[in-house]
Amino acid sequence: MRPSAGIAWFLRPLLIFSLTGACIGATASHSNEPNYHWRNVEIVGGGHVPGVVFNQTEPGLAYARTDIGGAYRWQPRSKTWQPLLDWVGADEWGLTGVDSIATDPVDPNRVYVLAGTYTNSFDPNNGAILRSKDRGDSWERTPLPFKSGGNMPGRNMGERLVIDPNDNRILLLGTRSGNGLWMSTDYAQSWKRVTAFPAVGSYAPDPSDPSGYSSDPIGVVWVTFDKRTGKPGQPTQTIYVGVADLGTSVYRSTDGGKSWAALPGQPTSPAFMPHMACSLPTAFFISPTTTMRDRTTVLWGIYGNTTRPAERERKSARTRRAAATCILGTAGGLSMHKTPMSSWLLRSMNGGRMP
Repeated sequence: MRPSAGIAWFLRPLLIFSLTGACIGATASHSNEPNYHWRNVEIVGGGHVPGVVFNQTEPGLAYARTDIGGAYRWQPRSKTWQPLLDWVGADEWGLTGVDSIATDPVDPNRVYVLAGTYTNSFDPNNGAILRSKDRGDSWERTPLPFKSGGNMPGRNMGERLVIDPNDNRILLLGTRSGNGLWMSTDYAQSWKRVTAFPAVGSYAPDPSDPSGYSSDPIGVVWVTFDKRTGKPGQPTQTIYVGVADLGTSVYRSTDGGKSWAALPGQPTSPAFMPHMACSLPTAFFISPTTTMRDRTTVLWGIYGNTTRPAERERKSARTRRAAATCILGTAGGLSMHKTPMSSWLLRSMNGGRMP
């Protein structure tokens, strides 16, 4: 999809532009006028909100990422979204495209953003990891040696940037453009490529697109850790990673990322692309589709060492709740349904139970 120009009604407050300096300057020239308090104005438009991420240990702490309009933190008291990237200047406009966001389950004050709008020539700058220790009120930056694509195809997949829930010094980053999987062991201050990871995610919507927008490989699209396989302060051992490929597209490590193998029994016929996934204490779920834009119609679950379809209507109530909670994402009673390229946001107040 080309750079977007619409916003779903349910997250209208998210896309906000700052008042311009010209307007402020015109007012300031009248010295006899009283001082004014300037704040952002909601213009109700501007792009997609492809991801909402909840902190897994602090109820009510949630972040939203947009493709061209920055990142936002939910303010429970005022029931508003606080913009976090309004400090970005015109010369670095690409940092307002957010390809992924991660909130720390060990230290909820930490939050990370994978910033960069385009991987083709539309954006001249490389991407960056933005790091915050105060929930996004201030930021530090780690430049990346490649571009990122908050407004590129596949932005509705993810999350690409994920924190180890046992050892929060460790983050994994799935990249675009054939750059593979990367790891940090120092709170995202430095990064190294995971050379043992065998795939790069080569799928592109239109390989013949001369602009590079639809021909750039979507890449490594999500990461999830199995928290049960680690201890507080020690690295999680079992990690799942999904890539944008039709066929074999899900990989697993059982030694903390040192070695990887294709996940046995994953759906490959017909060929599926894994949009998103997450791990629960009882199971691991994948939501696959046949293209990057199709909506998920089936869940695949891993129970023990078995992979099979998890059709929610046919499972027990307990398993259905687990699947819904995982795919919809819950924290403190809040849950939201992430439907690829969708204009719907569903909220469950009963743990994601099916009708």
